[in-house]
Amino acid sequence: MSGLRYEVRAASVNAGGRSEWSSPVLITAPELPPAPADAITLEIQTLPPFLTGEGVEVHVRRAWPIARRSLYVWSLCDPDGSDCELLFHPGGGSYRLESIPDRGRGKVLSVQVDYDKDGASYTAQSALGLVNPRWSEFGRPLPPALPAGCEAMTRSSGEGRGRADGKIFTHSHLLGTLSVRVEWDEARGGALEALCGGALVAAPWGRMAFARPDGSVERVEGQVPMNLEGYRLRNPDSEVSLRVADILLKQRSERSWDLFATHHYFTGDCARFRLSATTLLLEDGRLSASPSWRTLFDAEPCLHLAGDSGRLAGGRILTDGPGQLLIVTGYHHQGNLAQDPESHLGKLIRVDIETGDAEILALGLRNPQGFARDADGSLWATDHGPRGGDELNLLEPGRDYGWPSVSYGVRYNHDLFGDEETAGEHSGFALPVFSWVPSVPVSALIVNDERGFPLWKDDLLIGVLGDESNGHSILRVRRVGTDVQYVERIVLGYRVRDLTQLADGGVAALADSGRVHFLAMYCNDYLSRSNLVHGAGCRRAYAAHPPDEGSLSAR
Repeated sequence: MSGLRYEVRAASVNAGGRSEWSSPVLITAPELPPAPADAITLEIQTLPPFLTGEGVEVHVRRAWPIARRSLYVWSLCDPDGSDCELLFHPGGGSYRLESIPDRGRGKVLSVQVDYDKDGASYTAQSALGLVNPRWSEFGRPLPPALPAGCEAMTRSSGEGRGRADGKIFTHSHLLGTLSVRVEWDEARGGALEALCGGALVAAPWGRMAFARPDGSVERVEGQVPMNLEGYRLRNPDSEVSLRVADILLKQRSERSWDLFATHHYFTGDCARFRLSATTLLLEDGRLSASPSWRTLFDAEPCLHLAGDSGRLAGGRILTDGPGQLLIVTGYHHQGNLAQDPESHLGKLIRVDIETGDAEILALGLRNPQGFARDADGSLWATDHGPRGGDELNLLEPGRDYGWPSVSYGVRYNHDLFGDEETAGEHSGFALPVFSWVPSVPVSALIVNDERGFPLWKDDLLIGVLGDESNGHSILRVRRVGTDVQYVERIVLGYRVRDLTQLADGGVAALADSGRVHFLAMYCNDYLSRSNLVHGAGCRRAYAAHPPDEGSLSAR
């Protein structure tokens, strides 16, 4: 690269020891003319982010033959173009830079190719992008700093260690996973919420824990009120149909949060589906939930639960401005109540946090287990269908989503919804954006904000329950606006009950097995211009728990 100043270092060893000298040298080779228009271009085969210690590759695409191509010259410069350093390679340079040096952090990586054509010399040059900080070259915001007061929670002090689960190959990202057992065995229900770099976990029956991506877990004092003792006394031979459906946190001060939970509460005669609130406190590095829970909203009617009807609770929560919450409720196997305007079951509801006033916004839901808002403000929900007919819906005020009048599925006795002429048409009601026939079946839903998985920008990530044949996975839904383009199934090997995205962009998944699984990019994998997926010499596994390479099968 003509006109760049670089430094030559030499060393000699003699009887007196080692000596070194250095001298700055100015490259004075003549400037080469640029390539003729559309004659040659550099294609970057490795997509950013460019990370120290990892390789970068470029290819030359030519529109006409080149008699001789010469040196690939790599350089690192400050973002303003000053203080440049050439990176020389044995053999005169290569289309692949094997390893970006640590001193490249914050520098702009560039490559230049000089070549000859018909006796004339030309050059092609490209600034590839910034080397760390990781997201600057995308123009994306840096991951938010942990909220004030979280520092004490980032240091592991809990008992138990996580288990490195290995690598998961997806279409565009290679994932590393680590799991930690919380406190219960196989159970259906529970929820988790991102907190202080880890996840607050609520067990199906109300107890709570804090799990970290390093594999440690700690008990959180306090629990969601459910009156399980009263339920068991009244129903000694019955399966416990009560459960925690969701939790939500809003930071109040440096070391306190408003904790909201949707759950069942046994009154002594029947079970209420309830929205409650308390305060979560961080004191001396320990989390505790105040026992002073406040009831914000009780769904009507009070329920006489039987069998597994409590599993059809829905119950996901979202904020809706500073003083309101949105809740999606399931129909609890209660006949036609999802269509009853006097019932809160099977509805989208807005609740005022201070007054408890509730407004029904939409109806006709069956068992909405996923609920999320995208960057445009659209509300997405997954609705767990019967035998077939799982739905992905855009929820809008005033709409009726059809349950139990219509469904793309069939009843468990194989009867159709509607008569033989209209079954499966979904006519007269809001249509789902996408439906799975047969059932997957779907559970939790988040909108990926791309900090941890940049090639999944704005994709919907949907948890899947079911069995190994069609469940035990996450579905990555690629969309353009509200149109679904394709669905990728990412097999995890366990029933995914809930999902949350952590402060660094990684994802935590709650399994029915009682484990929290942490998922993050295993390495700086990359996608070529031809849309072929390549490995990239993965070096960024979980540092504390590297997966056992010998136990991992090849792709």
